[in-house]
Amino acid sequence: MLDIKEQITLGMNNYIKRVERIKTIYVELLEKARTDESEQKVIMISDKDLFDKIIRNFGGALDKDAAKYDLQTLYDIGIHKQTGALIISNKGATLYSLSERTNTPHLVRHIGFYVYMPGLGIEFANVGLVGDIYNGKVVFRTESACTPSFLFASQRCNCRYQWENIRELSAYFNKTEAPTFDNGEDFEKWVQNQLDYRDGKHNFKQKGDIGFIMLHVDTQNGMGSGYTKDEFTFDLFERASIRHRGEYSAEQIHKETMAGGFKAIGLEPDPRGENNSVGYKISPVILDYLGASKELICLTNNPFKMKQLEDFGYKLTRIKMIGAVNMAGAQEAEQRGTEFNHMDIDGENISFESDVERVKQEINRCNRFSQGKKGKSTYIEYLCRKV
Repeated sequence: MLDIKEQITLGMNNYIKRVERIKTIYVELLEKARTDESEQKVIMISDKDLFDKIIRNFGGALDKDAAKYDLQTLYDIGIHKQTGALIISNKGATLYSLSERTNTPHLVRHIGFYVYMPGLGIEFANVGLVGDIYNGKVVFRTESACTPSFLFASQRCNCRYQWENIRELSAYFNKTEAPTFDNGEDFEKWVQNQLDYRDGKHNFKQKGDIGFIMLHVDTQNGMGSGYTKDEFTFDLFERASIRHRGEYSAEQIHKETMAGGFKAIGLEPDPRGENNSVGYKISPVILDYLGASKELICLTNNPFKMKQLEDFGYKLTRIKMIGAVNMAGAQEAEQRGTEFNHMDIDGENISFESDVERVKQEINRCNRFSQGKKGKSTYIEYLCRKV
């Protein structure tokens, strides 16, 4: 049996060998992207030998010979031509879901994305699709991970409230009534039959009123604190997480502001904006991979998220997204505006119920305009963009 030193040395040496194989395969992929003359934004990997090499060395590090089924029946792989990002995703699973606040039933298509982002490192994101995401305007929200809020219901920020907000909205606009079944097996069969996955498209049989794309970036704790200059970071999640814990420790121990918490541990505030805003590119990369509609109702207060989407050719209608702010979160809400240039957010207290209702009304208004006046700009469109 190997002693501890030998185990560490063997494991690290094997990992180094894996990284060397990854480098070699990535050169092949980038050349494939460079020479592709199609207008496709993402080149999907269909060649079985190349697929097997990628799935064995990247991402899940899966061995095709050990797997019970052909891994190409479970995963898709593509390379994003504009950024050179390699994307590995599962083909998705359909979930019968209930919204957190009102228990509204709806269907969600859940997909995991493992993204090798040049100039940054390995990002991981969870994406939920609700309704039709390919036609007309689609509601889009991207959320960076926030462990204190999501795990411990911290009230210092509004992150969890914003996520609960879009979950409620996606359910409201796409409510599903399930038939009555005598057993769980029949119910699960019904759920699976509610979506057709073909040629990379996730098409629900029930379209709903408007489609939603919910993007949660697991690796971006602390506004993407895992970024390290001139390094491709393989442990982006862990690095971001431990740095984020230090940031908000500094806020309390050394009485720092949000931006001061970053500087306290030697980072620039909001590292997503570093290296030509590489941390903000995951949203358009995943949307391109999905082949989503180019017309988005973007629920955000962050102008930097919007700029990257617009730079990649997406037409945005912005609606502000607060979620909720109470006295415990008033200080951080104000600093998001003053230190990070987020729009329409300050220390004003706002209830969750009032914010959901406001956003619901704005989506309804923008969606009615989209359905009735396609291609024409009116004062209503102006209002939607300014909210």
